[in-house]
Amino acid sequence: MVAIILAPNYKPPTAGSQETGGGGGGGGGAVQKAEDVVSSMLARGYILGKDALNRAKAFDEKHQFTSTASAKMASLDQKIGLSEKISAGATMVNEKVREVDNKFQVSEKTRHAFAAAEQTASSAGSAIKRNRYLLLGASLVAGAYSRVAKAAGDVGHKAQEKVSSSSSSHNQDQDQDQQN
Repeated sequence: MVAIILAPNYKPPTAGSQETGGGGGGGGGAVQKAEDVVSSMLARGYILGKDALNRAKAFDEKHQFTSTASAKMASLDQKIGLSEKISAGATMVNEKVREVDNKFQVSEKTRHAFAAAEQTASSAGSAIKRNRYLLLGASLVAGAYSRVAKAAGDVGHKAQEKVSSSSSSHNQDQDQDQQN
């Protein structure tokens, strides 16, 4: 469980303070802090997950669970011929699907439906290009999307940097623990 609480002596920044970018910067300092917090959380979560996966792999290698299960499944498959039965069943299902398709012409009707949908989408795109209000709205949405994508990219890049630095320090800590 993760609990996020307000710091005991925290005072929110005022509108003209430097933390919000001086009022004209659009909250650059607060955004920077938020990016740092989110990227740190992502990096720590990635390292924790990677460490858990490595420990699970080591446990499996030690106790041979995967190889034992694979060997038992192969043996069971040879005894009852499960793979061959599944293959035969799949072939039979494919033949039935072809029969139904030929009888009801599903593939042909689907092709026509896709062609009609494509034509409708093309007509809608042309209508948007002709209407300046719709075009303006679409460009505003595209601009907002690109700003969000850029911010997400920045956070991802910072998280990768923190993963790299945290991972190397984490590995050094493990090496020291193993030496002791």
